[in-house]
Amino acid sequence: MKFGKFEIFSIVENSFKIDGGAMFGVVPKIIWQKLCPPDENNMIKLDINLLLVKTDGENILIDVGMGDALSERQKKMYGIKRSSLLEKKLAELRLSVEQIHLVILTHLHADHAGAVIRLNQDGKKVPRFPNARYVVQLREWEEAMHPDERTSATYFTSNLKILEQEKLLELVEGEDEVATGIKLVKTGGHTPGHQVVLIEDKNHRLLWAGDIIPSTHHLRIPYVASVDLFPRETMAQKKKFLKMCLEDGWILAFDHDLKVKLAKLEKKGEEITVTDIYS
Repeated sequence: MKFGKFEIFSIVENSFKIDGGAMFGVVPKIIWQKLCPPDENNMIKLDINLLLVKTDGENILIDVGMGDALSERQKKMYGIKRSSLLEKKLAELRLSVEQIHLVILTHLHADHAGAVIRLNQDGKKVPRFPNARYVVQLREWEEAMHPDERTSATYFTSNLKILEQEKLLELVEGEDEVATGIKLVKTGGHTPGHQVVLIEDKNHRLLWAGDIIPSTHHLRIPYVASVDLFPRETMAQKKKFLKMCLEDGWILAFDHDLKVKLAKLEKKGEEITVTDIYS
């Protein structure tokens, strides 16, 4: 889809399952189950949505998904039933993993950064995008390198270290413009070093909010996942970004919605409605 000087493409890398209560925090099950019906184990299905941005001769990927270098235990834990679709989706756009120049990671949880590596023909873990620089907030990197008992299962630390070993890692602090019209903003909330991506060219504006607003079902301020380490920070950031989208016409991208990938927002009474602009 043309977006000012950019071309943007939403890519579903895979789908996974997570406990429904974990995704909706303090919201009672009697409410959230109407939005996301759970299975017999209380698990709900989410898509892993990525964004490909083409600009100035560069191919930029925002988040990378789970990938295919998962153990059987990890596949079971995340309810992964199929192989990653990323290479196939890139091929449909006449691209390969070697043609990705920049990878922006909102944070380093497995469903967003698991695919930074792949297994080569010898079964060795190597960078999945060998010609890319991988941009991460310094605070997030520190958290992933030293997880505690609560966060250790969410970070594939040994895989992430390969980026540093191969000198592909680029750490930033706070706001940073990584390409013309593409700005990173550190938010915290979901994780200490979570960041969002703002893409802007004149009157074309898009917000990749990552796990601050993961789906259309999380537009209400208190609908915050219990896995967020700092939920009040998430709520504050959500208020700010929703105001920006409503008042200034920013398109909002959802990283885990099953149906809506990119949307325009509109306030109707006390509710926010979405208009799907991609499918």
